[in-house]
Amino acid sequence: MDDSRQSEAEIQRIDEFDDEIELIDILLVIWRHRYLIMGGTLACTLIVAVLSLLMPKIYSVDMVLRPGILEIGGDGKNVYIDTAENIKALIEAETFNKEILQKLKESNGDDIPESLEFEVNIPKDSNAIKVRYETADIKQGIMILDYLKDFFLEEYRKLVTYYKNEYEMKLRLKRNEISKLEVVKNTYARNIENLTKRVAELTSEIEVINSNTRQLNKERNKFISERSHENSILAAMLYSNTIQQNLALANDYKNQINSYELDKEEEIKKLKESESQIRQFLEEIENLEYKRGNIQNIQTLQRPDSSPFPIKPQKRLYVLFAAGVGLLMMLIVAFFLEYLSRYKSSQTS
Repeated sequence: MDDSRQSEAEIQRIDEFDDEIELIDILLVIWRHRYLIMGGTLACTLIVAVLSLLMPKIYSVDMVLRPGILEIGGDGKNVYIDTAENIKALIEAETFNKEILQKLKESNGDDIPESLEFEVNIPKDSNAIKVRYETADIKQGIMILDYLKDFFLEEYRKLVTYYKNEYEMKLRLKRNEISKLEVVKNTYARNIENLTKRVAELTSEIEVINSNTRQLNKERNKFISERSHENSILAAMLYSNTIQQNLALANDYKNQINSYELDKEEEIKKLKESESQIRQFLEEIENLEYKRGNIQNIQTLQRPDSSPFPIKPQKRLYVLFAAGVGLLMMLIVAFFLEYLSRYKSSQTS
């Protein structure tokens, strides 16, 4: 039992010793070929660094679009000209690429790319569309995104014009109704003015009649008290008849005034109704103008603009990657050379 435990301990010590020997051997191999490893790694790093310097600088040109609003629904939600997903699909399907390249050819001659590739993203919980184009020519990249925006504006122009024309027609109808109501309102106002004037005239006439009646009554009483023969009686009767006629005429004028006042009240009521209708139409016109003003084509939330620094080549990343790959390759070469050396030594011995 003790012998078996002793043999296991010895085997463990031998394994640990072999591990130490293997680690030392590895370190010795690396040390012997240190100049090769360092030189090869440095060479790989320098080559990639030089190549990255010779590579063209690529910039990112970005633009943010948003679907325009066609109308505001009855529930207060916006109805858009199109969905952000559809616009994204149109760009990714290269719908306008051919026309954009033709525009570039007309403006820049033959110095145009063979094809166009756009990166399109829709931020989360948003209806904005972020469009990115990578190019070595910033000016041309901005021009390309501007052309893309213009083609979208042209794509939806007819739809926007249709909706605006619909609102224009509604506005014209409302304004025509207001014009008709203004004529009717002015007619009511003139009628009220004429009735007011006629009431004032009749009121003045009644005052004159009343004044004349009082004067006649005084003269009659005075005439009766001074004379008592038949002629005075006849004259008194004439005075009385004239007074009665004046009273009847004044009463007739009062009846006319009452009738005119009733007509005036009716005209005022109609005038107020027409004014109320005009105010209602004006509110509707204001609402229609607000909705018409909300109609939008494709909106540019961010005009095409380039990144301040090139996004490619990523020199630091390339250099670090080259250093790592170079180190790994030189280690493989070092161990391969060590293997060849030991193989030759074993063949010689």
